Amino acid sequence: MTLTIAEGLVLLSLKNETGEKSGQFVEYGLAGSAIAELILRGRLVLDQVKQKKLSVTDAAPTGDVFLDSCLETLAKRADGRSVKSAVSKLANKSKLFRTQAQALVDKGVLRADPQSFLFFNWTRYPEAEPKAEAKLILHLEAVMFEGKPPEAEDCVIIALGDKTGLLKKNFPNEKLKAHKDRIKEIAKGGMASTKATIQAIEAVQVALVASIAAASASSASVS
Repeated sequence: MTLTIAEGLVLLSLKNETGEKSGQFVEYGLAGSAIAELILRGRLVLDQVKQKKLSVTDAAPTGDVFLDSCLETLAKRADGRSVKSAVSKLANKSKLFRTQAQALVDKGVLRADPQSFLFFNWTRYPEAEPKAEAKLILHLEAVMFEGKPPEAEDCVIIALGDKTGLLKKNFPNEKLKAHKDRIKEIAKGGMASTKATIQAIEAVQVALVASIAAASASSASVS
């Protein structure tokens, strides 16, 4: 099974046995993954003059539940806005993470494990089929540590995994340190094959950092 960027990010964010979510600002990473993938699929474009502005060029369904949900939101509420605004809009959308996790449940990769305590209800998503994540881990290891040329999707998921702390959750720290220069080059799109891919990665990276910084500042002011 070929995973989308968002599917891969969700698998990296879940503890395999318990299905608990780990990592920081995963929703922002998911929002960035959706925007990057929609750019790569030609559904969104960056303004030729102002590269940080997004426009929806094709709002027809992609066939992917999560991407279609994000595309619909962007078409209605973020068309023509900055990438940062689009990332924030999607990241603050209710059920963003649950939509992608449930799609993986429907594919048999995860299973839904409802939890409750007093008046609170939530769902954990432990693995039902470990092969999908195992294959992803092996592929990313080959790209980051063994010199395998990255695809555009690899560049995005590595960039987002780095910003959300998920690389540290899934790969040995000594290997990450030993290959930090290569990982940095991949994450900034330096090994991407096309200018459009590089622009997509750069735009999402900048927007993600800005959105996370704003969210962190907001949380700090509230506390």
